Formats: sequence, C-alpha cells, structure tokens
Amino acid sequence: MLHMRDMFPVINTSNMLNAGFDPNTRVVIFVANLQLLPGEPSSAVTVNLVDNNGQSFNVPAEDVRPVSTLGFVQITFRLPSNLAPGICTIKVLAHSQFSNTGTIRIKS
Repeated sequence: MLHMRDMFPVINTSNMLNAGFDPNTRVVIFVANLQLLPGEPSSAVTVNLVDNNGQSFNVPAEDVRPVSTLGFVQITFRLPSNLAPGICTIKVLAHSQFSNTGTIRIKS
C-alpha cells in the first residue's frame, strides 16, 4: 500500500485505496465527534474542498469508520479530477454541522 503525506496528486494509479479502475487519489483524514446514525451510509458525510482557484467541491465520503478506542473517525474520500494544484481548504459536513477548516496541498 502506498502511504503519502500531502502534496497529493489528483491522479495516482498506484493508490491502493482506489475502488476499481478509478485512478483518482483517495485521501484519509481523521475527525473527532462524528458518528453515523444506525443504517446511515458513508456518503451522508460530505467533504468540502475549496481549491487554490476558489472552486468549491462537495465530495461524498467513500468510507467512514471509527478508529478503535481513540475517539477519532477515519474518513476516506476521492479527490475531484479538476481540483487545481496548490493549497486546498477542507472541512467535513455531517448532520447539518461543519468541522473546523484545515488544509491539504495538491500537486500538479
């Protein structure tokens, strides 16, 4: 499995988190105080990305799972194909609530 820190490429054919034949990079982030409701799909959690050009993307989570005993939740999401390189702000939206804003870097 390939583990990377940011700067993330948008396309990464060797990323083992890819589902099927989609070459876009999957990113894993960790958040606190998030819990899915019983029967609620991972896609109920949305990751909002605002790229270096000011474009905003709401990306559904592909996977949401608790990290045992640490109180954190792991969220896996797919980078959009037309995400501009540079600094990208990121926040998580779930149950009408927003997380604090963080940043990741996208390489060209």
